Amino acid sequence: MTMALANGLNKPTTLKAIVVDDNIINAHYLKKMLVDEGMNITVVSDVTNLIQLISENEIKMIFLNSETLGPKFQEIISTIRVSVNHALVIIGTTPYSLEGARKRLIGMGAEYALSTPIYKNHLHDILKTVTIA
Repeated sequence: MTMALANGLNKPTTLKAIVVDDNIINAHYLKKMLVDEGMNITVVSDVTNLIQLISENEIKMIFLNSETLGPKFQEIISTIRVSVNHALVIIGTTPYSLEGARKRLIGMGAEYALSTPIYKNHLHDILKTVTIA
């Protein structure tokens, strides 16, 4: 399945996303799954220049790892919401597989949450929901 959005000219547009994770293995595993879905992915290990990167590259989705950001997770989400002037879906990722961990990320401002290891079906369900909306 290729993730493409229609723009005003009815041309398919590749969905661009950023993965923020300082665990290189997890980041590239997620990147591979997203690229397989037809997305254009940038991986970063910290949030330095994140707002600029989002704005300049027309990023539509961002995957934020809660362990990478630690106690600043909610603050980063708030900063993104205030600073970015286009539609952006924020997906929190966590190494904790308990349901409460994912609910916590959503409570902190993420629209969706994934636990690692990421299951392709769960990721696919989120991508389908996001690209249809």
